Amino acid sequence: MEHWIEEAGRTDRLILAWQAPDEVVDRVRWAIGELKQASEGAQFRYFDGDEFAELNAGRSQADLRAAGYLGYPAFTDRTGASSVFQDGVLEAFMRRLPPAKRSDFPRYLEHFRLRDPRNLSPFSLLGITEARLPSDGFSLVDPLDPAELRRDIVFEIAGHRHNTSCRERLVQGQPLILVPDPTNEHDANAVRVEADGGLIGHVNRFQAPTIGTWLNERAVSAWLLRLNGTDERPRAFAFVRVRPLQRMQAA
Repeated sequence: MEHWIEEAGRTDRLILAWQAPDEVVDRVRWAIGELKQASEGAQFRYFDGDEFAELNAGRSQADLRAAGYLGYPAFTDRTGASSVFQDGVLEAFMRRLPPAKRSDFPRYLEHFRLRDPRNLSPFSLLGITEARLPSDGFSLVDPLDPAELRRDIVFEIAGHRHNTSCRERLVQGQPLILVPDPTNEHDANAVRVEADGGLIGHVNRFQAPTIGTWLNERAVSAWLLRLNGTDERPRAFAFVRVRPLQRMQAA
C-alpha cells in the first residue's frame, strides 16, 4: 500500500535545528531559532538565554559552539541580542529547496510523499521537506499543532543508527507502533518507534510532544516508509497518519 500526504495541515512556525557532523560523538539535534509567518513574508530570530536552555535540555550556547556550530550563514547570530530578522527571510530559507523548474523536482516531492504542492504554503513545504541540505546540518522542523484533527507526516526516525538489531527484518510499508516513553531518561515526552516487536528509534524531540498528545486523542497509524543510508549511518523514515477518533467524527 502506497502512502501519500493527503492532509498536509498548516503551520506558521518552524524550528531551525542543527545537528553536528557525523564525526562528532554527540549528534543531538539542537533548537537554534524560530521562523514565523508574518503579515508580509516571514521573520526569524535566534533562541537565547533561558529559552535556549529550556529547548535544549539545559545545554548552553557554549556547549553548542563546542559541538562545532558556527551560526546560520544568512543571519549573523548576535548572542545576547534580541534582534528579529525580517528582510528576505522567507526567500533565504526557500533557497534551501531545489527550484521547481528542475526536471527532477517531482521526484524530490515524491521522496516526501507529495503529489501536488500547488496548494501548499511556502511554510508547509519547508516543514514537510525540512529543507535539509547534505552540507550544513541545518533543517526546519514543524513542531506540529496538537489541535489538528487530520495530518499526514513524514519524518526520519531519530536514533535508528543505535537501534538496528532487527533491521534485517524490516520491510518497507510494514506497520510501525508508536509508544509514549514517559520514563525515558533523556526526555519525558519521548515516543518510541517499534517494529517487529523491537525498538527501531524514536520520534524526533521537536515533534514528540504533539505526537504523544495525538496518541491519546486521535487515531494514529504509522508505517515504515523507507530504509536508506549507509552501513555506518543507517537511516529509516516513517509515514504517520492522524485522523479523528470515531467518537469525534460522530459528534
